[in-house]
Amino acid sequence: MHAQASSEAEYALARSRRDTRRGEASAARASADGAMLALQRTAGNAAVTAMVQRSRHEHGDGCGPTGCGGSGVVQRAKAKDWKLGSTSTELAAVKASHPGDPLVDTLHHIIPKSLFQPFLALLSPSQVLQITTDLAPLAPAAFSSPNTDKALKNLPANFRIGPRPEDRSDDPGSGLDVNTTASGSTTPRSEQLENVYNYMEAAITAGAVTQTDFDTLFLAPMIDACTQHGTAINIDPARATWINDPATGKYHKP
Repeated sequence: MHAQASSEAEYALARSRRDTRRGEASAARASADGAMLALQRTAGNAAVTAMVQRSRHEHGDGCGPTGCGGSGVVQRAKAKDWKLGSTSTELAAVKASHPGDPLVDTLHHIIPKSLFQPFLALLSPSQVLQITTDLAPLAPAAFSSPNTDKALKNLPANFRIGPRPEDRSDDPGSGLDVNTTASGSTTPRSEQLENVYNYMEAAITAGAVTQTDFDTLFLAPMIDACTQHGTAINIDPARATWINDPATGKYHKP
């Protein structure tokens, strides 16, 4: 009887300690969850900004599997997973018609393609649908993809063809890359896309998109840029102007 009572007492004590540990763990989780919610409320913009910075990094030649050893990060990574077949085919055809031309080598995005995903994450489903509804007639090849992010990455109006990033002295990395005239002025299409870029940057930093701003600061200039470009993919090398620096052998915009 004494042994049985002792065993029952030990069991009760162990169960009590177990319940105490569970209660402490539950309280700790609740405290952590509360702290996380408070952090999200007070530092949401900073968190969004950090996410954008991480999403923009696309590894270039100087990057290893675990990090980056190079100082220059370029927005045109070697991976081709963002391209639709129509984009790849058009690019191959243009390069074939300009064999060996260093100025007709790779596609550059005016609005960096890494900006679209964090911007889309801020939109409502109806706003995402609105993008397709308004832009698909102007860029049918791009919007053959049901993935809006991929469609925007293949938007022909946002392309310019040029030399490889490592052959440029002015590569913007993951920043804006407008096209310019021979006098150095931003072209009309790039000017509209620059307006879109500035709004997207501001919206992502703020972590919010209003319908009015979405309509007037994103869709309207995007529609204008696509209208100026035309409905064909039309990767036209003549639309880009480049200057060669004999001292370095690299190219830059005027």
